[in-house]
Amino acid sequence: MAYAFVDDIQYRKWGALYVGDALLEHVPRLAICINLREDMEPLLFHCDGEWNVLGASGAETVEAVKARAEKNYPGVCSRWVDLNTSQDDALRYYDTTYGGVKCSFCGKRAFELEGWIEGHDATICTACVTKYDKAIRVPNPTSDRG
Repeated sequence: MAYAFVDDIQYRKWGALYVGDALLEHVPRLAICINLREDMEPLLFHCDGEWNVLGASGAETVEAVKARAEKNYPGVCSRWVDLNTSQDDALRYYDTTYGGVKCSFCGKRAFELEGWIEGHDATICTACVTKYDKAIRVPNPTSDRG
């Protein structure tokens, strides 16, 4: 969604971010990302000079993530570079990059699944396998089979 260079901003040490047992403090780069899964909040990635993620924190909205960053890096609000990328743009990019693998039944993408089975012309996720297995095991009282 956005990124900022903060290597020259005085770090305030508001709150604490631990990565394992180590306290992560001043970093030179920040990036705000929205997870393509809808069950996660926006994330603030704390990155080194090569954009490797050293730690992450989150908040309910992008604005709240920016406010959190502002507390640690005063003035960063004027440095955010907005990438003008929508979630739809990101999903199109993901589909192009990763071959558009989706469950043929529920339509979820690979990053939303815990696993899947690919056939010649279809893919089914483990959640749908479980769902349909349960459905076919339930006796159908209107069936003519005895």
